[in-house]
Amino acid sequence: MDLGQYRFIPDQGCLQNLDSGENKLLTRSELLVLNQLIDNPGVTLSKHQLSCGTKEAPVISESAVVKAIFTLRHTLGEPAASCIHTVPKEGYQFVPLGTPEGQPPKVESRKLSPKFVRTMQILSVVAVLLVSAPLLYQTLSHHYQSPPISTSVQEVHNEFGQVIQIEIVTSSQANIRAMQKYSDHLTNHFARCVYSPWKKVKLALSHDQQMLNITMFGEGQSRDIRNMKISDFRASPEFINPSWLKQVSICE
Repeated sequence: MDLGQYRFIPDQGCLQNLDSGENKLLTRSELLVLNQLIDNPGVTLSKHQLSCGTKEAPVISESAVVKAIFTLRHTLGEPAASCIHTVPKEGYQFVPLGTPEGQPPKVESRKLSPKFVRTMQILSVVAVLLVSAPLLYQTLSHHYQSPPISTSVQEVHNEFGQVIQIEIVTSSQANIRAMQKYSDHLTNHFARCVYSPWKKVKLALSHDQQMLNITMFGEGQSRDIRNMKISDFRASPEFINPSWLKQVSICE
């Protein structure tokens, strides 16, 4: 392929100056772009196509493609730089030296791969579903309403005069009774703490009622956070009891 005073050596990733014999190493972006343009003479390749190479997804950014085109033209110099044509709103095209002047650049596209066609078909189905989603939502909302998140907050005062908030967060009203029992255990325990670094405690029970999450938030500049997850897969789980509270030293 005629590139004026340069010869493209793709295996070595360089342009060789035919006069001096020196090799000009190409960057990854320059090599990717030049390889595709030379392999597809007369074919207009979009910035997206050039950014992908032989892959389905981009391996470089489109801005990197534009920069690679600029530096390649600068390196090649005239007349070889004019081989890389810009096709407005389409992309770039490699036109070998010696192509008759006035011949309009060809605007062609690569054959779409079966994988790309399947992807477009899937996206078409998704688009139809998105258009019909509001109507579907309105229909279903008449039959089912997701339960709101319920929150309950208790305050406990310890011997040091601190105020600690115990907050229950649940997405089911049916869990309130069970959660209240765990909240009472913590309230009684924190009330006996001489001092605690915790200012707020949040309790959250999983939907299947087999995991309790306890998150404690500190105060001051450190803003420490302590998180504990307790699992109990029995039919009647018992997440918090006096022995567990003593074992984990929850006051500290």
